[in-house]
Amino acid sequence: MAGTPIDDVVDWSAKLSTWKQDALRRLAISNELTDADIVALLAMVKYAAGFALTSAPPAPIPFTKAHFGNGEYQPIVLKRIANVENVNRLVPKASLTFCPKALTIIYGRNGSGKSGFVRIFRTACRTRIENAARLKVLADVYGSTPGPQTADIVIDAGEGEAVVPWSPGNAASPQLMQVAVFDTASAELYVDGGNQIRFLPFGLALPHRLNAVCITLKEKLEAERAKEVGNKVELTALAFPAQHGTAAQLFNKQLNKSTTDAQIESATTFTETDQQRLAELTSALSAGAAAAADVTALLKWTDALLLEVRAVGSAFADATLDELRKLRASAVATRQAATVAAGELFTDEPLPGVGSGAWRALWAAARNYSVTEAYKDKEFPVLVADGGAAACVLCQQPLLPDGAARMQRFQKYMDDTLDAAAREAEEAVEDVLGSVHALPLLGASDFADRLEQVKRRDEMLAGALATLQASAVARRAEALARLRGESSQTIPPLVVPIEQLETFALKLKGEKDGLAQAGDNEERIKLLAEKTELEDRKLLSINKTKLTVRRNLLIVDDAYSKALADVHTRGITQRANELVDAHLTTAVVTRFDAERARFDIMHLKVGLARKSNQTKAEFEVDPKTKLAKVTSDILSEGEQRALALAGFLTEVALTDGSGPIVIDDPVSSLDRDRSARVAQRIAEEATKRQVIVFTHDIVFFNELSRAADEVGIEPVTVALFSDKAAAGRVDTAGMPWKGQNVGKRIGLLKNDSAQLTKLLATSPAEYEYRVKNLYGRLRDTYERVVEEVIFRDIVRRGTDVIQTQLLRYVRLSDALAIRFHEGMTRANTHSHDNPAADTVAVPLPQEFIAHLSELEALVADLKFDSEAAEADRPQMKPKK
Repeated sequence: MAGTPIDDVVDWSAKLSTWKQDALRRLAISNELTDADIVALLAMVKYAAGFALTSAPPAPIPFTKAHFGNGEYQPIVLKRIANVENVNRLVPKASLTFCPKALTIIYGRNGSGKSGFVRIFRTACRTRIENAARLKVLADVYGSTPGPQTADIVIDAGEGEAVVPWSPGNAASPQLMQVAVFDTASAELYVDGGNQIRFLPFGLALPHRLNAVCITLKEKLEAERAKEVGNKVELTALAFPAQHGTAAQLFNKQLNKSTTDAQIESATTFTETDQQRLAELTSALSAGAAAAADVTALLKWTDALLLEVRAVGSAFADATLDELRKLRASAVATRQAATVAAGELFTDEPLPGVGSGAWRALWAAARNYSVTEAYKDKEFPVLVADGGAAACVLCQQPLLPDGAARMQRFQKYMDDTLDAAAREAEEAVEDVLGSVHALPLLGASDFADRLEQVKRRDEMLAGALATLQASAVARRAEALARLRGESSQTIPPLVVPIEQLETFALKLKGEKDGLAQAGDNEERIKLLAEKTELEDRKLLSINKTKLTVRRNLLIVDDAYSKALADVHTRGITQRANELVDAHLTTAVVTRFDAERARFDIMHLKVGLARKSNQTKAEFEVDPKTKLAKVTSDILSEGEQRALALAGFLTEVALTDGSGPIVIDDPVSSLDRDRSARVAQRIAEEATKRQVIVFTHDIVFFNELSRAADEVGIEPVTVALFSDKAAAGRVDTAGMPWKGQNVGKRIGLLKNDSAQLTKLLATSPAEYEYRVKNLYGRLRDTYERVVEEVIFRDIVRRGTDVIQTQLLRYVRLSDALAIRFHEGMTRANTHSHDNPAADTVAVPLPQEFIAHLSELEALVADLKFDSEAAEADRPQMKPKK
């Protein structure tokens, strides 16, 4: 039908994103979303926001009215709950069977296991409890039984029995959504203990509950965002030493999710050339006049070193050293030839060795002495002096003819071609020895200091120069050795770094020019700007990874922002309130007031003015007093319980497809008058739908049973009990004796007395014990006859209700009174502990059966007499 709340929700949902439609559909079906549902919905939100998921989430199913049963529900019947495992202290395989069409009453004392069954129902069926933690079903916290929590809920949807498996966290069965559950926890939601009473038909609650899903997803997204992003963006921020308008700082500020890897690569490029230029600028800007002088001196030294290195490359090359060896060898060979000739010429001389090196040194010395001292300006050798024989410059004796002839032979030898050639070759060697490169720079004592200056600027060049110096020194020594005719040694290779040295000289020139620029104010400003640009770009280069990480974080953070925008609740809240306002009709208010009237709480100041927030629509209760701000300060617990029941029954009546209801402990904190009203209301509801009630209150049990009788329902009753081992055991004997009315008690006594004859034959002692107990139960039944039959429940034990209008049924004739007295006396006599010497005989089985039959007949006659009394009395009419 168009125009219903569900139609409006479905129409509105078509405008929502697909994941929201899916969430509405799941809520409509299962009433609650499982953790798996939340994970699936979260994946859909993140996928829509652009997260890179391993795979796309499954496509959602469009939300339609069919998810509510399209207004045509196949009613279901709860048949039983069975095979319960690991739920609270419930006995393994615990089970309960329910009346299929009317009323089932499950009675049990505290701790008997009722709550365990109710907790299964409230997680499997429809409930107002929204807190998943409160729906959690525990195993036996003191037990050690392993295994999952499971149960089978057996239903009949018109096609025979079907089993709905239950386990915590499983998706709810759409059929079980017809079953509404009311317990203490849900009662707190109908009456929130404060100034609000919550009421909203199930269809209208969906948008608010969608908001709750959105909030859950928002919390998860925010938690993920805090973990994945958090303050990590701030941690990747770059701290520049000072703020400038450099390109690097501008790029850092403008970095965003759209920045590409190529842009980051370009902005962070910093080459070795850039580093060298930065070093030059740093040195130039920090240096003073002394530094400029040092650079100038180093440049001059470098230029001079270039000349020396070039010379060394030629002077000590392998070919040059070979030529020196050859020069020395040639001089030696020429001298040897001259010496051989002299030996042949001076064989008759008195002394040997004429023409040898020592002799030639002697001759040279004598000649030098002669021309400079003894016979100045006369050609050597002087043979005649002052008309006579000259004196020998060696022995200073007059030169006799033999001596003069010998001197002439010696002079002729010295003037001979071979000796001249030898002397020329030897002089050439001496000349070369004197001209060997002295390595004034490479061999200087300050070379190490200069090398250190070079190293600070170019470590590789410094290493090459150190190698060159060692090689040059060794090769110079080798050159001298070869000229002297000494044996040669292994020499290191000669590598001359001319190009590197030339490049270094150019850099020094640039450094020198930079220092000159740094001294000029305008040029200095330009250099400072260039240096700042390089420093900031270097910082970007060092932190390239941080920039990439920050860009990636911004991409993820943007996706979270989009996802969080999709879970925003404002639009849903607005539409939810519109739906509530449109469909919260007078019929709803009227129904709610009717329920309150049934529970006698119309005096409470209860309004249904909407007071909504993101996740719920509420109706404010105005206490109408300045002495209290919240209704809980005014309402008693019983009144709050009654209000909760009124809200629950209103919702059940107005929710499409509402089926069976499960009510746990409905009269907690209620007085006996309202307890009786609740019993009557539940019995009335049981004529329209299947009702299952759990209670620990035996008086309420009796009231509910009596109310069921009054509306013509025969309720199914179940008694639960617990022992030290487990709870949830079903008493095979049925309900406790106190919970049985007169008719049921007589039926039980008949059943129990059937075995008396056999027991008497086998064990008289056991028979006596058993028959005595039966007479005690017979006496209890006589007492209940007074309350239930004779006085028609005008006054009930355990209640303060007196139904005076039923007095018209009361009449007790003498004959019936005597029969009652006699029967009660017999029951007392045989149920009491008589003295051992007493002569009261133990009744035989047939006697007890006869006494029971007398009671049954008495009850029938009392009822007949009561009805006759009412018929015989004139109808009471009000006075005019």
